[in-house]
Amino acid sequence: MRYSKVIFVAVLSALGVQVAGAAPTPEEAAELGKSLTPLGAIKAGNKEGTIPEWTGGVCTPPAGYAPIKGAAGGAPYIDPFAADKPLYTIKAADVPKYADKLDEGTKELFRRYPQSFAVEVYPTRRSACFPSYVYENTVKNVMKPKIVWGGAVPGVEGAHAQTPFPIPKSGVEAMWNAALKPEQPYTMMPIDTFLVDAAGNEVNTSLQTIYNQNLYWDTSRTALTDDEPYWALISKSIAPASQVGTMQMRHQFLRPDIKGAPAWSYIPGQRRVRLAPEFSYDGVAITSGGILLYDEINGFDGKMDKFDFKLVGRKEMYIPYNTYKFWSAPNAELHGPKHIHPSALRFELHRVWVVEATLKPGERHVHSKRIFLIDEDSWNMMEFTAFDQAGKVHHIMYQPSIQMYDKPELRNTVYVLYDLAKSSYLNQNRQAIHGDPKYTSSYKVAPFAKNFFTPDSMAGMGLR
Repeated sequence: MRYSKVIFVAVLSALGVQVAGAAPTPEEAAELGKSLTPLGAIKAGNKEGTIPEWTGGVCTPPAGYAPIKGAAGGAPYIDPFAADKPLYTIKAADVPKYADKLDEGTKELFRRYPQSFAVEVYPTRRSACFPSYVYENTVKNVMKPKIVWGGAVPGVEGAHAQTPFPIPKSGVEAMWNAALKPEQPYTMMPIDTFLVDAAGNEVNTSLQTIYNQNLYWDTSRTALTDDEPYWALISKSIAPASQVGTMQMRHQFLRPDIKGAPAWSYIPGQRRVRLAPEFSYDGVAITSGGILLYDEINGFDGKMDKFDFKLVGRKEMYIPYNTYKFWSAPNAELHGPKHIHPSALRFELHRVWVVEATLKPGERHVHSKRIFLIDEDSWNMMEFTAFDQAGKVHHIMYQPSIQMYDKPELRNTVYVLYDLAKSSYLNQNRQAIHGDPKYTSSYKVAPFAKNFFTPDSMAGMGLR
């Protein structure tokens, strides 16, 4: 048996496929659900008492929750921590005192806007909670998932409906955990995006309907084949007028070395669907006002072949968390001339996994390095800082999260992206404003038709 396994690995290596052993030791795995949460977070609080113990999170809706979509869930969400007040506010003069818990992007915002930028720190609430099958599958199948390298592209095998690497051994494993964060398999949602330019002008760059399918988290299925996208998305623009009817479709695979990360576009005037290879890496998303790169979607998107990903370790950091106000406030309470109003964002002290991505020699990209902060309780990407080829901070992304207790699921769909070269920022949010039916946040839908996320279906949607 051992000899056969050696031969098998040798054959894979000859084909350019490397299998990386990622399984934790039996002793490490035995701690899941004990000293570690089922998803691998440290269950205990910190010694200072500023991070509490995880006791299961917020798993049921609070009294008074009445979503627009009824049983399908979604907005408007009631803030279960509305009575909390800031513990303290960090201003530019306070940065040295808190420097070890502030990321480089936040420090750069303090340097640029010392008179107006601030971080309001609230009590830490470890609200992350997911359905029981998420925890059970992760613990039961912890030894099965593996990273598989097809050339320079890492993929995943042996994983389904679980956090694949709750005890990560590498940066690639942590990044795959973030890509495969727990979520409902079939949802719809609106996404409204606003650009605030260097002069402080606010422009609505897009309003889209998002159809989202994540077969990886469909527990009625077994493991996916290499030909099935684990995640598929169609975005259909409904504003502004110049973009109405424009659509994009994206597929992601567990083995991107085999299938890539294909994308398609539909333009009403042309009435045809075409492959869109430019929707990748550092190509610029047209709905973002010229700021968002395609591989910045959801914090990171696409193949992990241009960067080396180093797992720096676990750190205590201030990150936007339980940001119910940010998800529901009108623009006037959110958008300052240079940055989001500090009072709109709730920061908390949480433990995060830090991953540093460095551009490989010979590769081309506008970014030379990125530093990612991934929440230990949920594997949601919470922040990243990207550096240009001169080593200067170029992009900063915050992904303000809330606990969607109706699913339950901790979600970071919204984001704030700062482009320091253009002195502008983007706010993709507006999913839950004041009961407006347009903004219903992510709500559950029935499984989509088998051919829904195909070019032919996309073309049909455009003709209707």
